[in-house]
Amino acid sequence: MKKVIKYLLLAFAAFVLAIVAVNIFVPVYVFDEPQPFHGEYLHNPYKDMDPTAWKRCIFHGHTERYGGLTNGRDISSEVYDSMYRSFGYDHVGISDYNVVNDYERDDEGYIPGYEHGCNIWKIHQLCLGTEKVRHADYFFWQTLSMKQHTINRLAENNHVVCVAHPAFVKNSYRVSDMKYLSNYRIMEALNGYDNSPDHWDTALSNGHLLYLIADDDTHNPLKSSDIGLRVTYLNAKENTTGQLLDALLSGNAYGVDFKKIIGESIDDKRIRFERDMPYLTKAALDGTLFSVRVTKPIDNVKFIGQDGKVLKEENHNPSDSVFEASYDVRATDTYVRTVVAFGDGTSLWLNPITRHESEDIVFQRLDHISWLWTAALWAAYALLTIVIFKLVRKNKSH
Repeated sequence: MKKVIKYLLLAFAAFVLAIVAVNIFVPVYVFDEPQPFHGEYLHNPYKDMDPTAWKRCIFHGHTERYGGLTNGRDISSEVYDSMYRSFGYDHVGISDYNVVNDYERDDEGYIPGYEHGCNIWKIHQLCLGTEKVRHADYFFWQTLSMKQHTINRLAENNHVVCVAHPAFVKNSYRVSDMKYLSNYRIMEALNGYDNSPDHWDTALSNGHLLYLIADDDTHNPLKSSDIGLRVTYLNAKENTTGQLLDALLSGNAYGVDFKKIIGESIDDKRIRFERDMPYLTKAALDGTLFSVRVTKPIDNVKFIGQDGKVLKEENHNPSDSVFEASYDVRATDTYVRTVVAFGDGTSLWLNPITRHESEDIVFQRLDHISWLWTAALWAAYALLTIVIFKLVRKNKSH
C-alpha cells in the first residue's frame, strides 16, 4: 500500500510539474476597459458589394488524421473536396487539427490553414493564411491570459485568426471573455454544432470589430446532416486567395444557417441546397437608412444592436412577397447587424454597420503584459516546484 501511495504521489508531482513547465511561458495580461463603437461615421462593409460576385465557401472541416484519432471519420482529402464541389462550393478549405492540409494547393484560391487547439474544453482557433503551425496549447484549463496569449502568438504566423465555435462547449470561451479578448478579426458566429450570437454581440457591444464566418465544422461530409449546414459567402470578383481573404477581413461577406432536415438523403439535400439557398443582392447605406434585399420572400427580419437588443423586427407572410427591409440607424446605435429568416427555417446573417470617428478604422487592442504580476506568478511556480521536489525527496527517503 505504501508503494502504491508513493507511486501515486510521484505521478501527481510529475503531472503538476508538467503543467508548470507549459504554463510558465504565459505572461499575466491586464486589460484596458473597452470602448463601444462611437463617432459620426457609419461604416458599411458592403459599400463595394457586387451582387453577382458571391463565392460559396467552406473553411472549417476535417479529414482523417493521426489514424482517425481526431475524428476524421476515414474521410480522405479527395472525398472531402469532391463532396463540397458537388454542392457548388467555389472555395473548399480543410482545417485539420494542428497541421496544414495542402490538398488544394494548386487551386488559385488556396488558403493554407488549420484548426489550432488541443484541450479538453475545445478552446480552438481557426487559422487561415498560415505561415507556420503553432502546436503549443494548454490542455486542462485556460485563463483569460492564456487565451489572449494564444491569439497573440497565432497572429504572428497567420493572415487570419478566428475564434472557432465559441458556444460549442459551455465555459470554453465564456461570453464575458469576448469583452476583453482582442487581436483577432473573425469570429465563427455560425457553426454546424452551435451558433454564437451572444459571444458576437458581446464583442461588438464592447467595440471589437469582428466579422463573421460560417462553417459546417464537418467530420463526415458523406452525411447530409454534416454538410451544407452553415455557409460563408464572400464577395469576390475572382476566386483568388487575395480577393477571398480581402472580402473576409473587410466584412464583405454573409453567413447562411441552412435548414437541416433529419434523414434527408445527400441527393435530396443537394437539390434543395441549390433550389432554396438565399442570396443577398443589396446591403446599402443611404445616409442613415440601411436597406437589405434578398432573393427569397422574407418571413422575419431583425435589426440587432448594442447588447444584443432587437432594434426593429418585422414579420411577413410568404404570400406577401417581401424581399426588402430597412432600418434608419439612430444616433444612439453603436452598431447594427441584420438577421433575415425565411419560411423554410433558413436564415441569412449579415455583418454589422459600425460607428467610427472617421473612415480610418482603428482596431481596438486592450491587452498589456503586467511584468509585476508575471514575476509574482513565476515566483509562485518556483516555490511550488521547490515544495514538490522536497516532498519527492522526503518520500524517497522513506
